[in-house]
Amino acid sequence: MITRHVVQVGLIAACLWAGPLQAAPDPSDPAARPPLRTAGPEEEAPAKDLLYDGNYTSVLGGLAVPRLDVKLPGVAQRGIGARLAGRFSTVTQFADAELGLEYAQFAGEGAGGGSANRIELGAQVAVHPGFPLVVFNNWWYDVASGVHLFVGAAVVRASVSGAGAVAATRQSGSDATDWTSGLTGGIGVDVPVSPRDRHSGWWLTLRYVTRWARFGTAVPDHNLGDGQWLALLGWRTYDNGWARLPRPF
Repeated sequence: MITRHVVQVGLIAACLWAGPLQAAPDPSDPAARPPLRTAGPEEEAPAKDLLYDGNYTSVLGGLAVPRLDVKLPGVAQRGIGARLAGRFSTVTQFADAELGLEYAQFAGEGAGGGSANRIELGAQVAVHPGFPLVVFNNWWYDVASGVHLFVGAAVVRASVSGAGAVAATRQSGSDATDWTSGLTGGIGVDVPVSPRDRHSGWWLTLRYVTRWARFGTAVPDHNLGDGQWLALLGWRTYDNGWARLPRPF
């Protein structure tokens, strides 16, 4: 009798011991694995229609530092100026068009020095060789796609004062003014200053411009062209959705 009770107790103990072993999770079963601890849910990527894609309407303005190609007597060869312009880009920033108003002043130097100034209204078009890079939505790629080459034409009103400076332009008197046409060409780069995943933002535009302009009625005319550096700050709006192309990603 005692032996039978011992056997029964042994069987009960064996069953109790085997139960937890059978209930142990199987490491090969994905459903039985403990949940992983993470830093939290990932942020969702901006919607495609909020990503900058190169299409914009912009107003920009800033400073110009021009340098006369041919120095005038009594007039500083380097001047100071300003530019205000409107700009429109489409076709994923392949090309853009700009209409601008610009003023430049060259002060007098030395005793009896004169001065020169010009004011112009002109238009220009630019192409961006790296325009496909804009779809990557990355700051560096935005800068690379912002490199542009441009050409333009303008109506120019130029004035020269000072007897020596006027005589150098083959005019007579102490002041001379002329209306003429001008051609421009150069290279520039657009740099995003604020995030591009919004409806608008600030951009910095840096350019070097070469200008060809003639002055006066003498034959040949005087060369009043210049080369200048421009630093412009512009506010762009990206809401011209009708000009967008579908983003590949």
